[in-house]
Amino acid sequence: MPFSRAGQLARYVPTARLTDSIGLVAENLRSSPHGVLPVLDRITFGEGHPSERQARVLGLIDIRDLSRATQLAAPVSASNSGAGFSQLNGFDSNGHSENDYGGLDLENGEAITAFEELTARDVMRSDVPHIPSIFSLQNALLTFDRYDLPALPVLDEAGQYRGVVSRADVIAALGNNVRPPMVGGMATPLGVWLTNGTLNGGAPPLGLFLSGLTLASCLFASQIVLALIFWMINPVWGGAAFSGRLGMALDSTQTLNVVAFFGHKLLFLLALRALPMAGIHAAEHQTVHALERGLPLEIEYVEKMPRAHPRCGTNLLAIASIMTIGFVHLPSVDPEWAVVVLAATFFGWRSFGTLIQEHFTTRPASKKQLQSGIKAARELMDKYQAQPFAQPASPFRLLNNGMILSILGMWCGIFGLQWLLDGLVARFVG
Repeated sequence: MPFSRAGQLARYVPTARLTDSIGLVAENLRSSPHGVLPVLDRITFGEGHPSERQARVLGLIDIRDLSRATQLAAPVSASNSGAGFSQLNGFDSNGHSENDYGGLDLENGEAITAFEELTARDVMRSDVPHIPSIFSLQNALLTFDRYDLPALPVLDEAGQYRGVVSRADVIAALGNNVRPPMVGGMATPLGVWLTNGTLNGGAPPLGLFLSGLTLASCLFASQIVLALIFWMINPVWGGAAFSGRLGMALDSTQTLNVVAFFGHKLLFLLALRALPMAGIHAAEHQTVHALERGLPLEIEYVEKMPRAHPRCGTNLLAIASIMTIGFVHLPSVDPEWAVVVLAATFFGWRSFGTLIQEHFTTRPASKKQLQSGIKAARELMDKYQAQPFAQPASPFRLLNNGMILSILGMWCGIFGLQWLLDGLVARFVG
């Protein structure tokens, strides 16, 4: 079902209570995407929380209402006292009427109320227009035309608060260009695959399986190459690597163990970099960046986006690598070593992950690869406009994040290639 009702577009924004200080109100207005702040009768804890579904709207504050705080709390000079008003037919030299200074002691030029004492109650407008959640998008636009406000609260049939909707939200829905709240994806040998967790676009499911199979092949190939290098140096080391003991302590000093670990990871990353899938990986990240920044899905915009993305699974690899290096492959010099490792992981995993993405797991995408990302994004956007609230059946929900098929491909690749290697070793070595 496509977007058709105002209630479907309502979303969470910061809110206020009657007793909230004017400073807190102003700060929440700064972070509000619509420039309005609903004043509710209770504390709420975000979108979807029962506290918000039960709240009622008592008032509304927008940025212009803060001028009332200035009038109530800003001191005026003696020239703006009552005499000044009589000389200018009821207006002072700045064009303000005497009523504008209702909170001021005009005889002494002092504010009756200090800024610190003002609350949301003092500046809010209590006669609040709203949009019923069942209103059509066209009726919502007519309501905005009637009131000079950038956004309005949405109320359900019982008069309970459901969020805020803006004119921009409505027009974006009418123009079929509402972005999903969160988009993730995966690079596959068949192109870019994108999803919002429910809907997806781009490469077919087979591509996800092949993606895992490709990663397994790179791991296997890097292990074989490293084992051959060790074999040429020392057949005992090579035999240990071929037997699957790569990463275990091969000597008493653990020096070879550390070399094997770093060598294996470096060869694996170089193998990834050499594949066309590294360019597809970059295209996936750049497309998601463009979506999240609200840019047109065109090559001239997408190609300027960063190749690294903070939510990439490569960052998990960075965490695992730092932890493995610290706790397994480097000797413990004192009891505080664990603290050093944890600190390095905490402060360095994101930078290390970005470094790996920029230099190994992605490379500059070609025009064809960028087009693959753009095609996936457009397919996802089209599906989201048509059925933004679609929920797959429970058995298939996990398949929409892509990980299940990718892990299945990696599992099949690792065990299949290991079985093949064991057979070759048994035939030619045994």
